[in-house]
Amino acid sequence: MKRTTLKDVADAVGISIAAVSMILSGKGKISAGMTQKVRAIASELGYERKLSREASGKRNFKYVAILQQEAVSYLWNFSIPFVLLLEDAVLKAGKNPIVFHVQKRNTAKMLFKEIIGAKVGSVFSLHYVDKELFRDLEAAGIPVIIINNSEHQNAFCSVLSDNLQASYEATRTVMDLGHRKIGYADYIRPEYTALVADRYYGYRRALEEKHIEYTDAHMIRIEISAYTELLARVQSIYGEPDAPTAWVVHDDFFAACLIEALKSLGKRVPLDISVIAAGGDVLDYSLPFIPKITTMQGDQRLMVSMAWSLLESRLHSGSNAVQVLKTKMPLVDRGSCRFDMG
Repeated sequence: MKRTTLKDVADAVGISIAAVSMILSGKGKISAGMTQKVRAIASELGYERKLSREASGKRNFKYVAILQQEAVSYLWNFSIPFVLLLEDAVLKAGKNPIVFHVQKRNTAKMLFKEIIGAKVGSVFSLHYVDKELFRDLEAAGIPVIIINNSEHQNAFCSVLSDNLQASYEATRTVMDLGHRKIGYADYIRPEYTALVADRYYGYRRALEEKHIEYTDAHMIRIEISAYTELLARVQSIYGEPDAPTAWVVHDDFFAACLIEALKSLGKRVPLDISVIAAGGDVLDYSLPFIPKITTMQGDQRLMVSMAWSLLESRLHSGSNAVQVLKTKMPLVDRGSCRFDMG
């Protein structure tokens, strides 16, 4: 007699195999009505769910996938050290890392097939998120840990930098140097709305604590490639009295752009204006032509260690609960801030 499979149940209900697997394993956010229907049909068809490897504590696998995709070229400098650290952590654990450089043309189905075909037992994903892919992987018993992407922390286990705290501390740093006219500059990142918001609200929180009035006149938010618009905005700001003596900037890449715009007005950093980045390090400071910018730096080594510990915890406990771990970003002083002399 033919054994009833997940596919048989999925065909009878009219939903995907992954969705059936999630319901029968108690994962995901599925409606009570659909859950009841799937379980009833599974029982009627005589489907017997095998105890998952995670639940039995016998998760034996050789390969760990590292997914990586960067939408813009300058972020590769930031992500490559992450990949190297992840590879090292995987090798030290006696596993074999497989790096997938995800292309824009790759669909969730294509990647799922490749990952399953490679006999991968777990996945780390750096910045990159595909909800359909990750749900299917989790349903197939392959745990996913997202690193450095806060957009989906409510749905998937994630290890993150505390960007709100970092921006708050960056703002407090220039305050402690005596600055009270502090501008804020960031750029539009539709794929990272939570990140942009966290850094902005960290800045605002620091202002409020010191009773410093916020003004839109000292706020810059543009497209990353709109340098002409940045230059015009800087010229407008410094054409008015009480212009900022210090800037908190979203990251050090945009801080470098702002420094160039300030130079066009004859403003020197840090002699005339202090600049600090709430996030980093995107730039390669080993290069002599890169401006030395004080940043709040993501602790990549600690984040990778925490990501591996989170994975081990999931494998040993079999828990499906979404866990989010955050690390504090330390200050790296490269000399782009000074005491406000004016």
